[in-house]
Amino acid sequence: MKKTTILILMCLMIFSCKEKTKKETYFQAQNGKIFTLKEYEDIKIKMSERGELQEDILSVVERNDSIIKIFKTTVKETVNPFSNMEPFIGEKLPFSELTSIDGEKVNLSTLNGKPTLINLWFINCPPCIEEMPNLNKLKEKYAENVNFVAITFESKEKVVDFLVKKSFNYTHFVSAKNEIDKLNNQAYPLNIYLDKNGIITSFTGMIATDNSNEMIDMELEKLL
Repeated sequence: MKKTTILILMCLMIFSCKEKTKKETYFQAQNGKIFTLKEYEDIKIKMSERGELQEDILSVVERNDSIIKIFKTTVKETVNPFSNMEPFIGEKLPFSELTSIDGEKVNLSTLNGKPTLINLWFINCPPCIEEMPNLNKLKEKYAENVNFVAITFESKEKVVDFLVKKSFNYTHFVSAKNEIDKLNNQAYPLNIYLDKNGIITSFTGMIATDNSNEMIDMELEKLL
């Protein structure tokens, strides 16, 4: 009799466990609409395309056959760190004369009638340093047809010391804080493309280091 009772209890426990595992999880928005797990994951993927996703599970309601998670999901819209450059498209640089690393005064608006790629950088900028090998490759490829210029607010002494350790084969201009400030730029690195007449045609942030330069090549080819 005892064995029979034990078997019955065990069967009930197993059945009870199975019942618990059958509970489906659903997600309920604050407006009351309920989604399956797959629908909820699809929503998150779609929302994440607009920016950084913040997900909060406000409460959990457990029913006999389901678990309802009430959620609040918001998107922190991605801000373009280079948006201040947009008004300069179609215009010349708001400065012209710069001091080269050799101490010469050079007017960027009169650079030998070639397109120009300008790189804004500084020494303690990891992405600036990371993109330098790719920048050097671009110069190797287009050196005869494009001017390659690097501008920084750093002093001549700091840049000279840096270039002893790192290869960055551009024409360098230093101590240019006042000039860079005229672009209202707050993000680095910044790459600016000028046509043969010194007009800004486009700009981009860090140039990828994966040897996939098709987009950069297309941009430069358009200016030749």
